[in-house]
Amino acid sequence: MRFLLTNDDGIHAPGLHVLARVAAKLGEVVVVAPDTERSGVSHAITLYKPLRLREFQPGWLACDGTPTDCIYLALHHLNLQPDVVLSGINPGPNLGHDVLYSGTVAGALEGAHWRVPSLAISHCTSSEDRMAELEPLLDQMLPMLLRVAQSQAGAVNVNLPPIDRGPWRGIRAARMGHRLYANEVIARNDPRGRAYYWIGGADVKMPDIEGSDCNAVRDGYVSVTPLGDDLTRHRELERVADLLASP
Repeated sequence: MRFLLTNDDGIHAPGLHVLARVAAKLGEVVVVAPDTERSGVSHAITLYKPLRLREFQPGWLACDGTPTDCIYLALHHLNLQPDVVLSGINPGPNLGHDVLYSGTVAGALEGAHWRVPSLAISHCTSSEDRMAELEPLLDQMLPMLLRVAQSQAGAVNVNLPPIDRGPWRGIRAARMGHRLYANEVIARNDPRGRAYYWIGGADVKMPDIEGSDCNAVRDGYVSVTPLGDDLTRHRELERVADLLASP
């Protein structure tokens, strides 16, 4: 089995190296990852500047673009023909609507768009110090996750609970929940008096939604969510058609 790996935290990120070691026990690993952090770039693709690839180490290429650029180049320029795309391990959750912003998830969605079974894997902690502790857990879990990915037409989003809360209770299939940020905007002035802004917010709320990925991780379970790139609200199509047809 050939694995194509990427992430949005850069080629030096500990989570990527853990994932590569786990995958290497099951097959061949090729890495095409951003040369630096690209968190929050979603499914951005670079169209108005050239991209560069450089060898980081044998079998590992760094790209000065986004996770989507990495997968696109790997498939359509390097012609790697992977059996599976793996994206991660992201230090921090990609739960609920995080998937709309996540470069980690976008890397997997780009693979799935080109009919390659794909997994995005995130660990629900912002610390990278304990990433290595995930390796024996993923050794046991990855074969099962690969079976799930290979059964899907889209990508599969996986969130691992924090390991400092004790052993994981199991794995749950889950739908996207809601992860609500404080939506802060911090305004500052630079030394020349010009305004600049930091957007985001540390305060995060996750409403109690039965069957959601947020609830699964909160309860100590690994969440597994199938994703697709068809954003159509199919249940609304008939109603919209009726509105368009009305005088």
